[in-house]
Amino acid sequence: MSLSRVTIAGHPSDDLAPGTLNSILKQAKLKEGK
Repeated sequence: MSLSRVTIAGHPSDDLAPGTLNSILKQAKLKEGK
């Protein structure tokens, strides 16, 4: 398994836009794409 970094723009107090969490999980390979 190789390590990679998923970068998220914004400030720590900002809310995630709809769909952003799914995109993060997909990039991190923690969730299968549809």
